[in-house]
Amino acid sequence: MPTVAALGSTAFRYALRLAARRVLRSAALARLASAVAGTLRRGKPGLGSLRGELATLVRLVRNVATRRYRAFPRRSLVAVVAGMLYFLNPLDLVMDVIPLLGLADDVVVLSWVLHQVRRDLDAYRDWESQWGDAIDVEGYVVAAAGDTSPALAPPP
Repeated sequence: MPTVAALGSTAFRYALRLAARRVLRSAALARLASAVAGTLRRGKPGLGSLRGELATLVRLVRNVATRRYRAFPRRSLVAVVAGMLYFLNPLDLVMDVIPLLGLADDVVVLSWVLHQVRRDLDAYRDWESQWGDAIDVEGYVVAAAGDTSPALAPPP
């Protein structure tokens, strides 16, 4: 049964350790999100409904990396990053070169990660539906009515 084996595998334990270090570095998070997005664009077969969930995780990690979304707990971010790293690793429990079977352990790990972070991911989706397309002007002072200075001025 790949479920227990994948979650207890050396590859997943390694992904967790690497994830704990990467969540502190925004540049590493952005690169990881781009790598997963590239893999999704190439159309890896066998993902089914996980394709949409992975796309949400990519947006989440990008928004966390740019500090647009700050409410995602670190423990959940470590789990998400570990799942993404495991997904990208071609030499995990079942090598990805084996058609469909090679993706089975990735699906198991990603499904487990999504189950673990479901509540936090739902909160992100709520935020994204309200604020995801907003222009980020944090760090700028909005000029008062009647002020002749530009509408957005850099902070003092």
